[in-house]
Amino acid sequence: MRDDVASGSSDAQARLRVAGAWAGKLEVPLDTWTVANLRVEIARLAGFGADSINMICAGRILKDDAAGGGVRSLREVGIADDSKILLTRSGVQQAAAVNSEKQRADRLARIKAAVDAMAKRSSEEDDYPVDNFDIQLENQSGEKLQFSSDDDRKALVMGLMLHSKARSLLQQNLYDEALEVLAMAEEAFSLCDRKILEAVDNVALLQIDTVWSLFMLRDIARLAVARERLKKAREGLLRSHGKNLERLRVLQGGFCPELALYVRLELLEGVVAYHSGLLDAAQHSLLSAQRKFHQLQVSDEAVASLAGMGFSLTESRRALRVSGQDMQRAVDFVVDDRHRKSQKLEDDRRRQQERREQKRYGKTLGGKAVDIGKLSELASLGYNRRVAAEALKQSENDRDMALEMLLNPASLATLQVCLDCQPHQLKGPVDETALAELMSMGFDQEKAMKALQRSESTAQAIERLLQAPVGSNDDSQRPAPVTDSSGSGQDLPSRPDSPVSMELDSRDEEMEQDIAQNVTGDPLAEYDIEVHKEGEAISEYLGLLKSIRSSTSKSTINSL
Repeated sequence: MRDDVASGSSDAQARLRVAGAWAGKLEVPLDTWTVANLRVEIARLAGFGADSINMICAGRILKDDAAGGGVRSLREVGIADDSKILLTRSGVQQAAAVNSEKQRADRLARIKAAVDAMAKRSSEEDDYPVDNFDIQLENQSGEKLQFSSDDDRKALVMGLMLHSKARSLLQQNLYDEALEVLAMAEEAFSLCDRKILEAVDNVALLQIDTVWSLFMLRDIARLAVARERLKKAREGLLRSHGKNLERLRVLQGGFCPELALYVRLELLEGVVAYHSGLLDAAQHSLLSAQRKFHQLQVSDEAVASLAGMGFSLTESRRALRVSGQDMQRAVDFVVDDRHRKSQKLEDDRRRQQERREQKRYGKTLGGKAVDIGKLSELASLGYNRRVAAEALKQSENDRDMALEMLLNPASLATLQVCLDCQPHQLKGPVDETALAELMSMGFDQEKAMKALQRSESTAQAIERLLQAPVGSNDDSQRPAPVTDSSGSGQDLPSRPDSPVSMELDSRDEEMEQDIAQNVTGDPLAEYDIEVHKEGEAISEYLGLLKSIRSSTSKSTINSL
């Protein structure tokens, strides 16, 4: 009851019951409070805006101003002791809430649809994708994962991408939405072969992220039964990292990137034990998490010292953490990490070039892309790459059969005729540097792009442009590319009704880009956690345990 409301012996107090959008009871002074006072008080208790609620009593909507402009007390408008007030939200607020929920549901549906589409396009059977996403799956040792079926590959890809998206939502503190996406990821993982899941630690990390979301929402009821999730996480990390983390240290060259992850895990184990009434287990886990938390604290001076060597702040903090704050080991870590990233970037570029080359040659009758390794081997013997690629296409990538075709003059002539009969194929996106170089020579941008798309090199593109008659259209005498029903995989950039074009047009590119940017390919990103929230929670729960033990001790003394 408000202190600023006049009170006296004649000011009767009435108990009102509220139901509807909020339910509860309150006592108010009927003779001095107005409808406006009641509206403000109920809105405060319900956590709503005062202008967003409607109050109904005895079938009438209560309005702040009485007819004729006068202001009447609650008793005067007909409210008595034990009156029931029905509370509703205004139409605008209800519409906003419904619209917000619809947007959230639509966003989740878009995430699931985009991930499903990307996973389908990453199929092993499709040797090169129709988009720019190249998904490579590796285990803890950096070895490429082998799948017994494409369904397993698709399930794992979906799980990984959904988990990455969920982690980005966690970083934005969108815990409710993150839980929804984590549930999708868990469902996708459940469809994958168990042996494959045991080769990676992603399912264990997902379990930790799920319980962390529940903790950040302070969902105590669900936290108390989260012990099984944390048990699965612990078992999964044990398989991946070893009993004493020895396997992880071998894989990471003796460094300890996992420390922040275990701070979060042990904090959550302590929290769950606390809410389950297991106080000794809670204290054990929390103290262990606290020790690891202190190990992760790095001094500003050490960070500044590494930054002064030309390393970024992020690199410096990560290196100091994983090296146990040993400066020399931290420097070695950053240097090795940069080399690894540079090597990965180079491998990615090489793989993209190979994919572009495979697209130019098309597929075999069996639907497979030309084997670039075998192609390079044949080209090293002096054969033209396009002719060698055609031989591999017709021989289903059988190197010996392709070589026989190249050695036989009759079959070699047949291969050349096949190439001459094929329409000129357009490659994918051109090299921007090469395009800029041609344009700087005075060539038209569109013609330069087409020349690059039809050429093996920049020099060949220049020669093509110089040989073209002035003012001619490079496409005027050439048939448009067509769909090759035999499975040779002709590129189809100009056919709007082709399957490839229809697939690209129907894609949710915005959502796919959003999901793809969360998949960093950094093997240490999962462990690179800022732990200030964990530190605060550790102190909070250790304080609660201390308070309980102190109260128990006093009770014991009193009983004695």
